Amino acid sequence: MSPNPDQALDQRLDATSGALTLAQYDAASALFRALAAPIRLAIVELLARHDQPHVHQIVDAVGATQTLVSQHLRVLRQAQVVQRLQVGRDTTYQLSHPAGRSSPLPWPPAAAEAAASPTGCVFP
Repeated sequence: MSPNPDQALDQRLDATSGALTLAQYDAASALFRALAAPIRLAIVELLARHDQPHVHQIVDAVGATQTLVSQHLRVLRQAQVVQRLQVGRDTTYQLSHPAGRSSPLPWPPAAAEAAASPTGCVFP
């Protein structure tokens, strides 16, 4: 019986110095897909700079409709990029992986560049 191709690839990846496993690459791929839309990147950047903004604050900052922002927040929640916090009737959001938490990938995206930027923003 021949080995599972994914297992064989995992073994080859593990044999290289400090390489990620195929499962970790899958997780990274899902993260990159979730961040692929510019509006989702803007939401992530906003959450990296502001502590638990309300949904209406996210809508105002992004400049999109509530419906569109909600759809993008759903994608980010499904990818475990953000967490929804419900307190009474208030809904706020935060990053699931705040800066400093161990992760195989840098998190949040470009946080160091944002911190070093005079505007606190990685986007022009």
